[in-house]
Amino acid sequence: MRLVILLATLALTACATPLPNTYENVEFFITSQSREPVMVEFYSQHRNAAWPGGGKAYVVRDYEEHRFALHCRSTEQICYGAWVEHRPNEYWGVGMDDAHWCDKCCMTCSEGNRARFTLHD
Repeated sequence: MRLVILLATLALTACATPLPNTYENVEFFITSQSREPVMVEFYSQHRNAAWPGGGKAYVVRDYEEHRFALHCRSTEQICYGAWVEHRPNEYWGVGMDDAHWCDKCCMTCSEGNRARFTLHD
């Protein structure tokens, strides 16, 4: 059993590639259809990083499209999390604090990449 665990650990370590030390610029475009203010934050899936970070979130209070330009490390996956203000159990994407799994709410950090998302009520 120990040999199996050791081999699995070695395989995972060999497959894990560190992020490059280069940075890129990407853009997320978010439109909310919620009648209430929505909080938006972006989370790296490869390291402990968030935008805007520091326990803060962007606030979307209208139905307009909002542009979020992020400066991220090349090849890292960035996912959006959004939730109704004061009600984190009503969420889109990975939700508040990157707490949930999502399908199609992430983007790879690569120069010029753009993604559009609409948060339906």
